[in-house]
Amino acid sequence: MSHGIFFTQGVRTPSARFRVEQHLPYFERSGVRCTLRPANPSNQGELASYSPPMGLRRELLRLAATPARAMQLRGLSRFDFAFIQKPLIFFPYTGFEAWVARRLPTVFDMDDAIHLKHRGLGARQVRRIVDVVDHVIVGNDHLAEIVDEPRKTTVIPTVVDHLRFALRPVPDGPFTVVWTGLSDNMREIEPYADVLRRVLGEVGGRLVLISERFDAPWLRGLPVETIPWSPEAEVAGLSLGHVGLMPLADTPFNRGKCGFKLIQYMARGIPAIASPVGTNPQIIEHGVNGMLAATPSDMEEALMAMARDPGFAASLAAEARRTVVERYSVQAVLPRYLAIFEGLVGKSLARR
Repeated sequence: MSHGIFFTQGVRTPSARFRVEQHLPYFERSGVRCTLRPANPSNQGELASYSPPMGLRRELLRLAATPARAMQLRGLSRFDFAFIQKPLIFFPYTGFEAWVARRLPTVFDMDDAIHLKHRGLGARQVRRIVDVVDHVIVGNDHLAEIVDEPRKTTVIPTVVDHLRFALRPVPDGPFTVVWTGLSDNMREIEPYADVLRRVLGEVGGRLVLISERFDAPWLRGLPVETIPWSPEAEVAGLSLGHVGLMPLADTPFNRGKCGFKLIQYMARGIPAIASPVGTNPQIIEHGVNGMLAATPSDMEEALMAMARDPGFAASLAAEARRTVVERYSVQAVLPRYLAIFEGLVGKSLARR
């Protein structure tokens, strides 16, 4: 049995949970012993820590995480490989990654446009990390182009355990549009607020938001219900939805997103409407397993189609669930991870 050490961004951080933690039981069953070392405090800030936002507190916690992370780098010789999920510390310093890579075959995982952070220093940080590690995993093709190392890069999307995000029956009650995510990303819905007011007013529907904070002023006047985020709510809360939303502005940062909201909705059998930005068009085949909406008028048309034709929505939902099981589930991507780990273990044996 090989033994890997997995460094993540934090215990409750979404990317850590879905890029690493949910996979660990499957790795273990496949013969990979896993030791998890999350940043503590989180590099990105735990969800419960920032309501309301406290910028100074966040920066102090990030600073405190640095010496704690340094302590986690001891005793690497007993492992066969290292898995680094995003940079080891928040600040654009790459000495920790270089330290790990000199001692173990190392894979670096990147699922966001982190090269755009730190006022331009993020690109330099990513390049330095990519140069010292043995393999890179990215969440989509756009990030693979940014990394620009095809011989040592594997694209693995952010996925769900479809057994946990189980198919649910179509809910009773009013037509419900659901959105889930961090409150900072809720601004992506704002350009569609008037569309939602018109559609939900016409069909007698509601908007359900699952997040850690709900203080956006543009929500006033909308029929909104809020569900405070928790690991349980991120699954159970989706059961209320007839349709899920993932609007995105076409920005350089959003092009690096991995469409994870769509995958969550689709796993639960919820047809989704998304902007054709980033990897979204790769996940959704318009009119088959969901709908793409480039403009507010497109969004309005898609919402009305689903509200007025439950049969159409049901057909999208069935194809959405099938897409997730076959392409975007933990079980579907497991062989890709295991192949990477096997290669790293081979390099580890060659070093000894």
